[in-house]
Amino acid sequence: MKSFFTVLKITLLVVFLLGLTFGYLFFRVWQKNERPKVVSSSWTETEILLGHASNLTLEIEMPWHRKIIPFPQSYPESLIPVLNEAELTEGSLSPLGTKIWTIRIPFVATNTTDLKSATASFPLKKTKRISPSTLNLNLPPLRVITPKKIPDAPRIPDGFLTEQEPKKKLLEKPNPPKKQIDLWVWVLAISTLITLVIYLLKRTGIIKTTPPWEKALTNLSKLDPQDSPVAFYSKLTDILKNYTSERFSFRGRSKTSSEFLQILKNHSLIPNQHFEKLESFAHLSDQVKFADYIPDSAKAPESLELIKVFVNETTPTPENLKAED
Repeated sequence: MKSFFTVLKITLLVVFLLGLTFGYLFFRVWQKNERPKVVSSSWTETEILLGHASNLTLEIEMPWHRKIIPFPQSYPESLIPVLNEAELTEGSLSPLGTKIWTIRIPFVATNTTDLKSATASFPLKKTKRISPSTLNLNLPPLRVITPKKIPDAPRIPDGFLTEQEPKKKLLEKPNPPKKQIDLWVWVLAISTLITLVIYLLKRTGIIKTTPPWEKALTNLSKLDPQDSPVAFYSKLTDILKNYTSERFSFRGRSKTSSEFLQILKNHSLIPNQHFEKLESFAHLSDQVKFADYIPDSAKAPESLELIKVFVNETTPTPENLKAED
């Protein structure tokens, strides 16, 4: 159980740090307010007949707070967008504070003008800040050809324009864009991975944590009974509270002596034979720290030995330690 709470604390700390990191990244994206970037652009058909259409597919990397309108406000005169066929797909947030938006819109070729270096621009939704209002892009190469046979005197002027069918159906849907993983999935996956790695490193002994009884005995060995009574008993009390709090998994550091003794008395893992001596020690320590009481010179070594015996006798065996975990 103790290991579970340790892992839980580490997990919460990792989640908190990740939250701060992502919060900072998102703030920086908002602060920079950069223009969206075109990730990719392509036609479903790179060669079409005059009067036919090809779908333009755009993938645009957008800051998380910006939105785009899928209807171009400028385009070549020889390519007319079919606005009522436009599609806009909003992607999920990435850990870096951006989204991939996908625009699909068909353009109809009205003449065979060379489209080299042709451009189009899409408007961006306005924000309260001064920021770019359009997304400009160079259109990918598209070849427009005339039909092989043109009637001498067509009754319908544009009849010959759709005489031959294009290789694929008009407005054929391209492959759907890959869906991005939601931000919370990234956070959960990274947190789980870090927690698992830490747990495995501890279990294999690569990361070693000092048990509370070893820390307590090390700190006790540094105490000098010849110090001033107030300093000595303050340090000794802190060592006792820190040890019991870590060893028996309860919050004892900030408790008063009476509250601390009550916890010890009711705890199932603490032998009753220690309680009476610890109670006497706690009262003596309070008198020294708060009532300016100066105990006999032999009391300090006795108190130090009392706490050492308590730590040694409550140190678990390897079998008991496994049972507690």
